[in-house]
Amino acid sequence: MTDMDKYAIYLRKSREDLEAEKNGEGETLARHKRLLTDYAARNDMFVAHIYEEIASGDTISARPEIQQLIKDCYAGHYKGIIVKDVDRLGRGNQGDMQTILDCFSYSNRNEGVLICTPVKTYDIAHNPVDRKYVEFVMFFARLEYQEIKQRYDVGKKQAIVEGNYMGASRPYGYNKVATKTSKTLEINKEEAPIVQKIFKWRVDENMTPGAIARRLTAAGVPTYTDVGEWRTSTVKDILMNPTYIGKVRWNDRMTIKSMVDGKLVASRPRSNHTAHYMEYDAKHPAIVSKELFEEAQKGFHSDKTKANLELQNPLAGLLVCQKCGYAMTYNGFKKTNAKPRVLHRPSKLCKVKSAMLSDVINAFIYGLKQYLADFEVKINNQPDVDENEIQGQIQALEKEKKKIEKILDKIFGDYESGIYTANEFVQRKAKHNNRIEQIEKQIKELEKTIPEKEEYQEKISSLYEALDLLADPDVGAKDKNEYLKTFIDRVEFSRENNDEFILDIQLK
Repeated sequence: MTDMDKYAIYLRKSREDLEAEKNGEGETLARHKRLLTDYAARNDMFVAHIYEEIASGDTISARPEIQQLIKDCYAGHYKGIIVKDVDRLGRGNQGDMQTILDCFSYSNRNEGVLICTPVKTYDIAHNPVDRKYVEFVMFFARLEYQEIKQRYDVGKKQAIVEGNYMGASRPYGYNKVATKTSKTLEINKEEAPIVQKIFKWRVDENMTPGAIARRLTAAGVPTYTDVGEWRTSTVKDILMNPTYIGKVRWNDRMTIKSMVDGKLVASRPRSNHTAHYMEYDAKHPAIVSKELFEEAQKGFHSDKTKANLELQNPLAGLLVCQKCGYAMTYNGFKKTNAKPRVLHRPSKLCKVKSAMLSDVINAFIYGLKQYLADFEVKINNQPDVDENEIQGQIQALEKEKKKIEKILDKIFGDYESGIYTANEFVQRKAKHNNRIEQIEKQIKELEKTIPEKEEYQEKISSLYEALDLLADPDVGAKDKNEYLKTFIDRVEFSRENNDEFILDIQLK
């Protein structure tokens, strides 16, 4: 049996399915699996794989199974994909819709992949009517999703106003309690006393979140996720969370999407003081008093303000622990007049001995010089070739490829007009596609013979500039840091016991 004879099933729950499950109608994916496997058997379709989308999300980036399915389709594994309805494939934005349409149109060497439902099979690669219908269904599925999401958001905001707790996970110190009419929290008797101690240590002993985290870890207090170690950020989040004084909030971490280097990037900055932030009296009981909570906030802002401090470490944000990936931090030891060092954050799970900043910078400079020498050797050892001649050969091959692609377009048209039979169409298309593959392979081989002088010269220039900046005492650490980040991805720091540390410099 060839790959072209194989099919796959794709299963994904809709919001309607989730509501049906709540009403006792059974597990949706299991019912759909039985329905589609029976449909495949009755229609002589060999099912090679079943993709079950467990993760929820309206975009392809949030659904790993659809991502894998698309890769497998482009790899030519399937003749068709079986789904309950067309809109199960996705109802994301226009970019996601186009990604799915392109996959089913151009995978399998432009043969396309069928969309098979119990009602109808759609061949969007060759049938314009099928393609228009699928586009129509996906477009309106997206509109429907947006309307459902809007209604859901309105309902959720109203629930917040009424004092319900609508967070996805429970806060440390509480358990979630849900009824048909409300969602709230009840006090966790084991964890609530820990929360009270955290606030009291903060206020009564003026302890930092880091010191509190170390005390909890040393005492063996279990964490929320049972990782074995309390983190500073976890303690800080507890101390800043108004849930503990009987409040509910909304949009304190509002998702903001923006375009960065042509890609859509989502971030969730804190927005406690914006017009989007909502805070109301909750149905759940408080664990600490409002007075204690507010006192803890005052302490925070007085001892954690670092915005006006001047950067001292040119490797800030670049130097990370090789074992755990956490950033190595700078310590200037102003009170003791000791020489500055780079330190690993306090941890029971990953202990790495610190090093003097000057030694790290010297080792970093040595590593850059090694890169520099290596690139210069590569340039000197590159063979002398006629780059113009190679580019001419590549252009001739690309011109031939375009001619073949035009022939393929005509073959598609003749097939749709009934001039060729299905077998003749497959044979003629395969012949020209094979030639295109040969051309693409030849182009890649020719490209490999072109010397990488320009790339090496650009890196050499960056390295020389970096070395000059690092040696110049009049250039501040901030300017040095900003330049280093333009061509260095990360610098991994490792050190076992009292052995010499090792730096692994990774260029972009």
